[in-house]
Amino acid sequence: MLGDGGITNSQIKITTNSIDDKEYTIFIKKLIKKLFDIEPSVCPRKKEISALDIIVSRKKLVEFCNKKLGLHIGNKLKQGLDIPNWIRKNLKFEERCVRGLIDTDGSIFNEVHNIKGIKYSYMRLNFTSASPELRKSVFDILNKLNLNPKMRNDRCVQIEDKENIKKYFKIIGTSNPKHLKRYYK
Repeated sequence: MLGDGGITNSQIKITTNSIDDKEYTIFIKKLIKKLFDIEPSVCPRKKEISALDIIVSRKKLVEFCNKKLGLHIGNKLKQGLDIPNWIRKNLKFEERCVRGLIDTDGSIFNEVHNIKGIKYSYMRLNFTSASPELRKSVFDILNKLNLNPKMRNDRCVQIEDKENIKKYFKIIGTSNPKHLKRYYK
């Protein structure tokens, strides 16, 4: 919900990529069913062909997410999107939260440079968010885990060392098969 999710007065919605995140969409559906005993709807977006919305229309679930979990209804960026305090007080919760954020708003890629005709390629694990508060929290958690994160431009937190990326997958892991495939590739 902190990543590609959103809450209105009557719905929770998580948006995924219909092409890249097919397996992850199934994971999210199963997780919602397991946590809340509700079967979510999956709806393709009409104007964005590669986007799928996973939707649950339940006012009681919205109230639970807002009042008990501390998730904002409406524009979460304008409300200072950040990791709720109850998560920040527990390292295991922080690890799981960062995993979910990077699963949705993260990527793993090779940064390539050509210098004097020689090609250099470096693996990167990236988290992108428009929320400065959320970026800072993710940075702090990754730093607490000794993963040596870097703040890049005004939207990204990166792990830039291959050994620390390996450590990330060992400590935190991923629930998004797309990231694992890219990591092993």
